[in-house]
Amino acid sequence: MRFIVILAMLLTLAGCQKKASVAASAPKDPVTVSVSVDNPNKVRVGDLIRYTIEVNAQTNIDVQMPPFAENLSMLNQLLIHDWENRPDETLPGGRVLKKQVYELETYLTGVYEIPPARVQFAINGVTNSIYSSALCVEIASLSKEGDMTDIKDVKDVVEYLVKDKGKLKILMVLGSLAAAALVLLLFLRKKKEKDAPPPVPAHIKALEALDALAASDLLEKSLFKEYFSALSDILRRYIEDRFDLRAPEQTTEEFLNILRQDPQFTYEQREMLRGFLNECDMIKFAKQESSLAAAKDASEKTRAFIEATKEVPGGDNNEKEGGQK
Repeated sequence: MRFIVILAMLLTLAGCQKKASVAASAPKDPVTVSVSVDNPNKVRVGDLIRYTIEVNAQTNIDVQMPPFAENLSMLNQLLIHDWENRPDETLPGGRVLKKQVYELETYLTGVYEIPPARVQFAINGVTNSIYSSALCVEIASLSKEGDMTDIKDVKDVVEYLVKDKGKLKILMVLGSLAAAALVLLLFLRKKKEKDAPPPVPAHIKALEALDALAASDLLEKSLFKEYFSALSDILRRYIEDRFDLRAPEQTTEEFLNILRQDPQFTYEQREMLRGFLNECDMIKFAKQESSLAAAKDASEKTRAFIEATKEVPGGDNNEKEGGQK
């Protein structure tokens, strides 16, 4: 019986571990990978969580660090605030230390598991993979224990009786004036809305923004990160205005998940958006290199998408958008 209890405790400890650092193998191995978070076990809502992937390898081994956010793609509420690849550090004994650092954040409490990180490496032409352990991070509320204990009960309702008829008449007059003022305000607002010019269609605003971006000097200065960031914002705001989707406030992954279930878009349009937004993220966050030709091609695809999905007055826009009703 004692053996069974000890075995159960060992199996429990082998699960998701709330530790600041977990190593996958001993340093004597050709390649080791470890992950860590620099915050305490309990992180408060809104705090940045620094998540680090470290690879300790022999210098004669070709190591490929995990692709951008590969093991973080399944997280629902931990968002990537920033990330970077640190410069390699030379270690004694013919080894090198590689680091990949992410800054994560969330605004919901709970316990979140960061899945294992996968590192690929090649020895004598043979490619292998090694995995770290998973990490658990507990997000606590901003309020501390005991903060809510001093809240008092609601006081009894106090009945207010108007005994003076003169005061009652004054209150009635004031109430009538307030009602008349409210009616007048609603009338003026409705008249203003009626006289106001019609709103500019979403595709017109988006095309004008594309023209302004093309006229800027971002491409001349090879500022591809800034160019793709502006291009992504134009497309997201067009989709929000045209299809009533909260594109600017969502992460790329959240937005693509909604597109998969939205019949307003064809398969080709969803694939175009997926490729375009992922490319923008790689350039903005993963610092992927780009070129003048790639930037112009992305701009042309964005313009073509807007032209293909723009609202046609008096037309069947549902068929034009996604081919489905």
